[in-house]
Amino acid sequence: MNINIRKNIVSVALSVIITIIISFLLLLILKKDPVQIYSLMLKDIFASGYGIGQTLFKTTPLILLGCGLALCFHASIFNIGAEGQLNAGSFVIGIVLYYLSPLPAFFAVPVSIIAGMLVSSLFGIIPALIKIKKGVSEVITTIMLNFVVLGLINYFLLRFFAVKATMHSEKINDSFMFPKLSVYSDIFQGSTVNISIILALITAVCCYIVIYKTKYGYKLRAIGFNPTASKYIGVDVSKIIFSSFTIGAALTAFAGVNFILGYKGYYEFGFSNNIGFTAIAVTLLAKNNPIGIIFSAFLFGILDYGGLVVNEIVPKEIMLVVQGVIILAIFSVDKIVKNYYLKKG
Repeated sequence: MNINIRKNIVSVALSVIITIIISFLLLLILKKDPVQIYSLMLKDIFASGYGIGQTLFKTTPLILLGCGLALCFHASIFNIGAEGQLNAGSFVIGIVLYYLSPLPAFFAVPVSIIAGMLVSSLFGIIPALIKIKKGVSEVITTIMLNFVVLGLINYFLLRFFAVKATMHSEKINDSFMFPKLSVYSDIFQGSTVNISIILALITAVCCYIVIYKTKYGYKLRAIGFNPTASKYIGVDVSKIIFSSFTIGAALTAFAGVNFILGYKGYYEFGFSNNIGFTAIAVTLLAKNNPIGIIFSAFLFGILDYGGLVVNEIVPKEIMLVVQGVIILAIFSVDKIVKNYYLKKG
């Protein structure tokens, strides 16, 4: 087995184990039975098609966001703006779809998604250009743009597009809605999981091929390892940074279709519930590997839905603490594992 793959597997496994131990200790401090809580959570999720379906519904946007972030992270671009980029694209998708209601779905749906992805990519282009031209950290610019984007959406939604006395846009034509998986299988009856999960899996596979099996992907990873050396082998670093940021930001809009076309039928302010930040942890846990992102997104989907399941016993925010512990464990364990293998030679 490749030593890098081995290191990644060891690092991820240790991170998960440490997280489980810490979460157990936390629950014991709260005088709760961790075995009972986790048993109840896993039983409710895996003992019914509804539980699995709801978990997959929450997994879907994390896969799409994670793939977009992975493109950036591989080029050592730490994009913290997925939350804003996702909302910008989703807002446009919801509005464009509403105004295209008289048109057939085969035309209106692709046009609206492309429009949303273009707007999301704009908020990737801005920090990319600032970094390339001025050398300003993308961490700062993307964090600030989150506030700018959400502020602009709030203004335009309430001023022009919101249904009266609500924080959401007009509902789109029912013919535009994605079919739920329950249409094809009674197992998922009542669940909101829809064909967006299939699109997410296809996207993950395509991103894996691009990153690991193409010349562009090689350049992307080369910059991540050493941007200075990449220049000397003829890689246009600025061009790759610009493209990875733009494409990665565009993919975040794609995550919005799960909610708009697969669930509610409209854009709702705050629908993302900080999922853009959760996706960072998902991507880091998977070591920026799109196939690994599928599994780490599913883990976070379990924690998200599981928090609702055990909410009567412990506050659902406990699962947010678990997610935070995972992030800290990733950074801590990764460094320890790298040093171990470095000394081992």
